[in-house]
Amino acid sequence: MYAKEGHKRFLEKLEKASLDKMNSLKDGQAPKTLFITCSDSRVCPNKLTDTDVGELFVIRNAGNSLPTPNSMQGDADKATLEFAVKVVNVEEIIICGHADCGAMNALCSGVDNKELPLISQYFERLEPLKAKIEDKGLGLNEAIKLNVQMQIDNLMSYDFVKSRVEGGELSIEGWIYNIGNGEVEIVK
Repeated sequence: MYAKEGHKRFLEKLEKASLDKMNSLKDGQAPKTLFITCSDSRVCPNKLTDTDVGELFVIRNAGNSLPTPNSMQGDADKATLEFAVKVVNVEEIIICGHADCGAMNALCSGVDNKELPLISQYFERLEPLKAKIEDKGLGLNEAIKLNVQMQIDNLMSYDFVKSRVEGGELSIEGWIYNIGNGEVEIVK
């Protein structure tokens, strides 16, 4: 098993400083950043932010999306957002899309709901995005950027996020990560 062998190598390479850091985190965490990004294996949040264990709180899903507060879908993502903001008290939220996003490509080109019924159902929360993409005739890169912008709007529709942002206790920033060169474009 590939992951199991990787874990074995991880343990063999583990240094005392890393063990000390891990031990210091066993009783709690206090990351400053909630990082919301895609499940894509080419996006590695800790590597691209040069952070260590315990420094990022992460939500990963197809298309780095969040449901609106009143949505019947996405309970895990909504609960994680609430925990990060209200309990962990993160100071910033990054919504990180990425170049060549398969979820955005599938949303733009369509999904066979007989072949991929779960993905098709998941995309229901992205219907407003799909409508804007189609209305404006956007290509993939523009769709990726619009998605990040709409996810920022989704975040601000949560009262507990909005009040912390307006109170200066929380900031939100959108990113688009370029897989090919590692650079990040800031999205407003």
